[in-house]
Amino acid sequence: MKSLIFWITILLSTYSFANEKKEARALVVATEKVQIASEISARVDNIHFQMGESFKKGEVLLDFDCKLFEAQRDVMQSNLDSANIQLENDKELFNLRSIGELQYKLTVSNVKKAEAEYKIAQLNVDRCKILAPYDGKVMQVHTNVFARIEERQPLMDIVGDGLLEAEIVVPSLWLSWLKKEYPIKIKIDETAQILDAKIISLGATVDAVSQTIALKARFNQKYESLIAGMSGVVSF
Repeated sequence: MKSLIFWITILLSTYSFANEKKEARALVVATEKVQIASEISARVDNIHFQMGESFKKGEVLLDFDCKLFEAQRDVMQSNLDSANIQLENDKELFNLRSIGELQYKLTVSNVKKAEAEYKIAQLNVDRCKILAPYDGKVMQVHTNVFARIEERQPLMDIVGDGLLEAEIVVPSLWLSWLKKEYPIKIKIDETAQILDAKIISLGATVDAVSQTIALKARFNQKYESLIAGMSGVVSF
């Protein structure tokens, strides 16, 4: 009798689970999000985009006063020019056997050193302009024009203009039927819109304590009203 009651209980709970409304919470996140930091120590000259403004890939987000770095590059260019002139002269002398092979190799080495120093100087000049890595929007600006910044100091938070994603946590029991590409609908709390998405990845492990697993979904298209940080209810 006890065995029969046990199996009846299991069947009823299974029927209830199969027919219950399957919902979960979702957090909207950006596929491309980064905090831009300075690679040099310099003074901010211009900030071309402020919070909420859109930009295109390759546009200058902000730039620094680059006079010092440009002057250093010009010095390195002059050194490189001199090294090349010396090389041409020593090459002729070497061919005439007026100087030895060691002297000639040292001149060649000096040219390579001057080239490397010029590349470093040019790299610093290039770092005076922060270019947008992709189309997107500015989330936050952490500095001001004329401010003196140091290396690795945060300058700006940006988010890409690509398709947004949603982070979801569901019971691990759902793995029996929930797969990649599974279509879902997400009702956004802030706008009450119901948007289409699909599961793109399942978590690698199950949380042993809560018996849940993390999922990631991607919205099927760009929605102008949808921004990272919003949340909603997912219907499976």
